Amino acid sequence: MATNTVCGSLTCSDGTNIPLKAEIVEGTESNLTTDIAYTVTAQQIGDYGLGKVVTSALVTADNGIAYAYILRQGLVAALIPVGLKGVAFSASPLCAPFRLQAGDICRVMNNTAADREAALMYYTKSGVSRIAVVTPTGGATNSLVDLQTGNSLGDTIQGQTIVKAMSTSVDGAKIETNGAFVINAKGNVVGAIPMVDPSKMQPMFQPYNIFVDLNYSAQFLTNA
Repeated sequence: MATNTVCGSLTCSDGTNIPLKAEIVEGTESNLTTDIAYTVTAQQIGDYGLGKVVTSALVTADNGIAYAYILRQGLVAALIPVGLKGVAFSASPLCAPFRLQAGDICRVMNNTAADREAALMYYTKSGVSRIAVVTPTGGATNSLVDLQTGNSLGDTIQGQTIVKAMSTSVDGAKIETNGAFVINAKGNVVGAIPMVDPSKMQPMFQPYNIFVDLNYSAQFLTNA
């Protein structure tokens, strides 16, 4: 796999920005550290920006990108907006302001242009941030499962309500649902989150009110 330069910035409440930059292998989730052109050494975001409150952000890659997030003590702690260079146009607000602690790490999934990995990034009313992923291989029902546990949507956030979300996929016309559908235990659609191709436009978090219970799932259909 080739490497390319992944860049980003975290905008903080005190008016400063944390610049990010690293050479990252495509198809491998990796750490995105600070830009040595401005921070002398490559540092993890929590160590460099200790105590700062991140209010908005943007991480961009050359060819393909699925998601980015802040990792804290092994868990997804905050979701970071993503896009492609030359397409993304603005750092956008996080789902909630996030205060950095020592040890916080920025993680990013930098992909090839042809990589079909789809991601659903969502935030609940209880303040939980999670990411669900799947890589379609043909015409099928594609179930999005939790990035860290492999569990379904219902097993991950049973009894919670999704209030903000966005979804990424390069599949375009291959997708035969109105984005990622949330399906209840009876098989009914109770939520729909449109899937955006980052090479066409910048994905952005949108407001939702989707209650999730046990045996709920997130999925989308593809025709090839």
